[in-house]
This record gives sequence, structure tokens and C-alpha cells, in this order.
Amino acid sequence: MSSKKLILVTLVAIMVLGIGAYSFYPLSLEHVVSSERDLYVLYTIYDVEDGKPVSETGEYVFGKESEELSKIREILGRYTYHRGLRILSWDNDLGISGEGSFIQLISGSNALSSGGTGEIMLSSRIYSVDYWGKSNNRALLKEIIDVLE
Repeated sequence: MSSKKLILVTLVAIMVLGIGAYSFYPLSLEHVVSSERDLYVLYTIYDVEDGKPVSETGEYVFGKESEELSKIREILGRYTYHRGLRILSWDNDLGISGEGSFIQLISGSNALSSGGTGEIMLSSRIYSVDYWGKSNNRALLKEIIDVLE
């Protein structure tokens, strides 16, 4: 192999590894909720009872000193997210899983939205939760809803 080809192959390999490391490097969700700001939580649970759609919604505001805010930060600290290959797309469609839960956390300039699909929206960009997606995202939603109840 000529030295020019070797340099080209090496550069391509470095670029692929760099994009992979950037895309799949885990980041903690804990930073989404500031310990210095109030936390606004909106959630909706969708279900079907007797063939009719039913929804339950809730809105909460937790002060920066509240026990609920601390618990939610602790829960978020146990989960990570990564950019994944969606960073190459401008598609920002965030659906709702068959479980029928949707939650939004707003703290300062950060906003986290999740419908239990394995993906979250952070400040208008889509990311993947952990590396096993749906089950971890549903567990995250359940833990947060348990704090609210």
C-alpha cells in the first residue's frame, strides 16, 4: 500500500472512531435538573378503559431545597444518555410508547421530555437513554412518577 493510501485510510479510520466515540459516549442525566433552580414537572398518563381513552395529567413545581427535587436528581444520576446516530438527522419526533406515559422536566434553560420510547428530548434534540433504550427509559419514567405520587 502506498504511503498516500495509508495516510488516507488512517485519516478515515480516525474520523470513524472519533464520530463513534462522540456519538456513543455516555453522559449523565443528572445535570438536566439544576440544584440551583426550581423544577417544573408535567406528566400525562394515557390509558383505555371500557374502550374509551382516558388520560391523567399532573403539574408540579418543586423548589430548589425540596426533597422531591433531590430525589429526582438522584434518579436521573443513575441514568445516562448518548447522542447516537440521530445526531446526523434533524428529525425531532419523540413518540409515546405503548405504556402511555409522557413526562417533561423543566429546570432553568434545560428541558427533558420522554414518552418511554427509549429516547428523550433534551432542549429540542433527540438522544438515546442508556444503551438498552426502552426498558431503561420506562424504568426512569416509573421512578419519577413514583416520586410524584
